[in-house]
Amino acid sequence: MDTPLEMGPEMGPGGPGGRWENPLLALELDMAAASGPLVTLSCAPPRAAINLRATEGLLPEIERTYGVRPSTTPNTWTASADGSRIALWLGPHEWLLLAPEGTAPSVEAAIRDARANDGWLGVCDVSHNYTTLMLRGRRARLVLSKGCALDLHPRGPWRPGTCAQTTLARTRVLLRVTDDPDAIELWVRNSFARYTVAWLLDAMTGIAHEPGDF
Repeated sequence: MDTPLEMGPEMGPGGPGGRWENPLLALELDMAAASGPLVTLSCAPPRAAINLRATEGLLPEIERTYGVRPSTTPNTWTASADGSRIALWLGPHEWLLLAPEGTAPSVEAAIRDARANDGWLGVCDVSHNYTTLMLRGRRARLVLSKGCALDLHPRGPWRPGTCAQTTLARTRVLLRVTDDPDAIELWVRNSFARYTVAWLLDAMTGIAHEPGDF
């Protein structure tokens, strides 16, 4: 009978030592080479990400604990004054809470302790699930429009302070329009990160020669 493979002490969730490893390291040079004055593609710095499920009645207490009151307006996000903590609306009673890297355990514990044994509260660290990309520039929305069904025109509804779960080139993504309307953050599952970047690099090809209605 085969002996089960045991993890050595140096291995853990997220890679050696339990740390998060960027699946796009091999593509960073390609992203830099494809970027230009009209659009740039880069990896955003890693951050803590916590999935929150709660009723609206719990939000005041979550605000006291987390420092940001999650918005109840669909497809919007709220942030702390310094921008280090962001709460993105995902759906009714569900948000994605962002915080500085490495703080997920303390944020999760603080929220749980504030509402101990509350059956309506769900908090889960999902920091290792995602890769974050930043698409920036005057043609960033045009690039995304090639594979996304949302109306991303600057005169459309997706303006700073908005976010949406959608599909991009058949991949589920979370888009966040930052305070800069030409800078859009994309959250994508790690397993689809390379595919998504490869698609974006292809969509960026020849962007300078396409119609400039965006």
